[in-house]
Amino acid sequence: MIRLATLFSGIGAVEQALIRMNKDYKIVFACDNGDIDIDIDTEEIRNIVFNMKSKKQKKDYVDDLYKNKSRKQNYVKQSYLANYDIKEEDFYADVRFLDGKDYKGKVDLLVGGSPCQSFSSVGYQGGLDDVRGTLFYEYARIVKETQPKVFIYENVRGLTTHD
Repeated sequence: MIRLATLFSGIGAVEQALIRMNKDYKIVFACDNGDIDIDIDTEEIRNIVFNMKSKKQKKDYVDDLYKNKSRKQNYVKQSYLANYDIKEEDFYADVRFLDGKDYKGKVDLLVGGSPCQSFSSVGYQGGLDDVRGTLFYEYARIVKETQPKVFIYENVRGLTTHD
């Protein structure tokens, strides 16, 4: 069985691919904020979250932030939870506050691709000056912390030629 984790999970494209290939998999965690932007001090929140002891404490803290600072619904999360065998406690709202060390050695395949608008030839092309472009570093951090057997990073061509 493949232990799968996804970042920027969206509709679950890799999950659908595994289903179509009749591969047995279990979702370890998934993460997508559904394009909800909240006004917070990211560094302060990271310091708080990454100093908490338990995975549940960290997740509950971040979930409460999203609940209290945004009136929007995370429809990506709702859809993902409805379509895949995953507990809500394993779905994260924000990659910036996901502590990959909690999953070290527990992931076989990590898949994701940060938002492409920053690098796409049809997008804004703000690169690393666009906050969405900096989420690439969060993906790299999660790879380093979880140490999956394999990872797949999907994005647009402009990612390797920009900045």
